[in-house]
Amino acid sequence: MKYAKLILILSAVLHIARAGEEEVEALIFRLNSDVIELRNEVESSIATRCDSIRGCLKSSYDECQSAYTELQSCPSESELGIVFTVCGAGSRCNGLIDYSVSTVRIPENLAQGPDRNPTNPAVIEDVCMTLPTQRWMVKKYWEEKTFWSSLGVARPQMYFGSDTGVFRIYPARQSEECGKYDPRTRPWYQAALPSTISNAVKPRRVIIMLDTSRSMGEKLNARSEQTKLSYMKQSVIAVLNTLSPNDSIAVIRFAEIPRLVNRPSQVPPYLWEKASKATVANIIDIVNALEVNGRSNWNDAFGFAFNLINNSLESNAAIGDESYCDLENIAVLFFSDGEYNLPAGATDESVVSFVSAKVTETENMGDNHVHMFLYTLGHNDPSGVEKKISCAVDGYWKPVLQGTSPVNVTNGYQTLFSTPLGTDAFYNYTTWSNPYNFTSGRLGYTVSSLVYDRNVEPPRFEGAVGMDVSVDAAIRVFNGTLLETEDAIKRITRNITVQNYNTTCDQQRINLTKCEIQSIRHYAGGNAAVCIPEKTQTVSTTPATLPVNATTNITVAPEVDGETDGLTDFISEEAADFFEDALNCSKAFVQPCPGYEEYPTNLWRNVEMKDLTYQDRVCCEVGTNEPSDDCPKLDEVASTKISKTAIFGILFASLVVVEIVGCYFCFYVRKQRANT
Repeated sequence: MKYAKLILILSAVLHIARAGEEEVEALIFRLNSDVIELRNEVESSIATRCDSIRGCLKSSYDECQSAYTELQSCPSESELGIVFTVCGAGSRCNGLIDYSVSTVRIPENLAQGPDRNPTNPAVIEDVCMTLPTQRWMVKKYWEEKTFWSSLGVARPQMYFGSDTGVFRIYPARQSEECGKYDPRTRPWYQAALPSTISNAVKPRRVIIMLDTSRSMGEKLNARSEQTKLSYMKQSVIAVLNTLSPNDSIAVIRFAEIPRLVNRPSQVPPYLWEKASKATVANIIDIVNALEVNGRSNWNDAFGFAFNLINNSLESNAAIGDESYCDLENIAVLFFSDGEYNLPAGATDESVVSFVSAKVTETENMGDNHVHMFLYTLGHNDPSGVEKKISCAVDGYWKPVLQGTSPVNVTNGYQTLFSTPLGTDAFYNYTTWSNPYNFTSGRLGYTVSSLVYDRNVEPPRFEGAVGMDVSVDAAIRVFNGTLLETEDAIKRITRNITVQNYNTTCDQQRINLTKCEIQSIRHYAGGNAAVCIPEKTQTVSTTPATLPVNATTNITVAPEVDGETDGLTDFISEEAADFFEDALNCSKAFVQPCPGYEEYPTNLWRNVEMKDLTYQDRVCCEVGTNEPSDDCPKLDEVASTKISKTAIFGILFASLVVVEIVGCYFCFYVRKQRANT
C-alpha cells in the first residue's frame, strides 16, 4: 500500500512537471512566431520607406512630451503586471498605458531639433517607416488576449530598436528618464547579435588597437571640447559592451611600444582571451585610465597585433572550443589620428605594404578571414594612409569628426558581422536573452530577431525587434523555481536552434563580393570611404560634386564639411550613377527618398506634456484614463488602513477564541458539578 501511494505521488509530480514544461514550450513557440511576424512587418515597412514619409508629420508620440489618446487607461498591477512605484502600490494608483498607439524614444544626442525632434534624415526615416507597424501591434495585442490569459501571463510588449538609435514600443507609456534610452546598449539588443549560432561555428575574434601617442591628446576638431583620446575611449567601450562571453578579445595600446592593456608585463607568446564579463570589465577600467605619451610607431603596432593573432591561432588554449570547423572571422579595429612618426623613413606606401603582407600571412595559415576597420580621428582626408590600407586589404575606413556619436562609429563592424544572419539560412532565427532588468524594474526575458533591408546587397542590418515576458510570469507558467525555469527555457530554445540552425562553416563565412564590400564601406564611412579602381580616372561621367584624385585608389570627396554622423546611408542620384559606372554595383547603395531635404521637422502629434514631471505625466487612479493629483496619496492612505480582508480575519479569529473559551468554561462547570 505504501509503495502504491508513493508511485501515485511520483506520477502526479511528473505529470505537473510535464504540464509546466509544455506550457513554457507553448509560450516560447508563440513568442518566437510572433516576433518573426513583427520582424516581417518592419521589413515590409523598410521596403516602402519612402511612402511612409508623406503621412509622418505630427503622427508619432514622444516618450515624454506627448499626451496619449482618450483610449488610454490606468490598469492595476494585477491587470498589467507592472507597478509604477512612483505612483503608488498598483492597487488604487498606477501608471497610464495606451493600448491604441505606440510611443517613440530617441537618445538625446539625436533629438537636437525643436521639441526634441530629430534632424538627421536617417533617424527621421526610422521613426516614419516604423509607424505602419503600429497597426499590426495593436491587432496582434488584442487577437492573442485569450492565449495569454490561458497562461495567466500579461500580454507582451512589442518593440523595434533601429541601428540609428530609434526605439518604437507598444503599448505606449511615458518614460521616467527622457532621451536616455538607447536600444543599442540594452541587453536584449546585444543578445540579438550573437557571435555564434551553433557549436559548429566559432565566435568572432576581436583585436582593438589604440593609438595613445601625444597627438591623440589634441582636440577632435576646432569646434570640439573633446580630445581624440577621450572620444576613442567612448567608441571602444561601446564595442567592448557588445561582446559575448564566447568571443575572444585583445586590446593593444601603442605609441612607441605596443602592449596589451590588461597584461603589460606578459611575456611572449601574446594571446587573445575569452571576453568574460570580468575580463571586459577590467579592460574597460584600464581603457578609461589611458593617457597619451610618446610618438607613434604603426609598423611595430601592426607587427605586435598580427603576431598575437597568429600565436592565438596556433594555440589550443586560445582557440579553446571543440569544433570541426576551422573557420576564423577576425576583426581588427584600428583607432588613430592618421599620424605616425616611426620607424624612421616610413612612408605611406611602406606602411600599406607591411600591413598587406601581414594580412596575407595570417589568411594563408588556414581558413582565416581578417576584416580590418580603420578609424581616423580628427581628419577626413581620403588620400590618407588609413584609407589606403582599407583599399589594399578589402577593409573599411571611417573618418571621425564631431558629427559622429561614439556609439555609431563602429556601425560598419557590427553590420559586417551580422551579414550571415541576413541570409536565407537564418531567416526565421530568434534569440532569447538571459534574464535582465527591464526599465520598469522587473526581471525578464526578451526574444528578439534581427531586421534587415533586403533591397540592398548584402542585406543591410537595420536593427532588431523584441517581445518580452517577465521572469515572475515564466516561473508561474513553469510552476518551478527560478533556476528550474531558466534551465527549461535554455533547454527548449537550444533544441530549437539545434534542430533548425545546425549551421555549416559556409553559412557563417563572411566572404563578400567586391560590390558588397563597397556597400558596407559606404555605409560605414560615406562617399569618401568607397575605393574607386584606378582605371576610373578617365571616366567622363564623373560629376563635378564627386571629384576624384590621382592616388593609387581613386576616392570621392567626403560629405559637406567633411562630416558624417555615422547614421546617414544615403547616396545622391549623381553619385549613384558615378558609382554604377565605376563599380558596376547596382544594388550596393541606398538612395534617399525624393525630397529628403524637406523631410518633416515635427514628428510629434502633440507636446502637451512638455516640461511636466514624470509623476504629473503618468500617475493615475486605477480605472480612470487621465493623470491624477491624488496619486500616490490614495495608495499611501490605503496602506495605513486595515483592509476588509484583515477585518474579516480579525473577527473570525475573535469568534474562534470566544468559542474556545466558552467551551472550556462549559467543560469546567460540568466537571465541578460532577465532583460535587
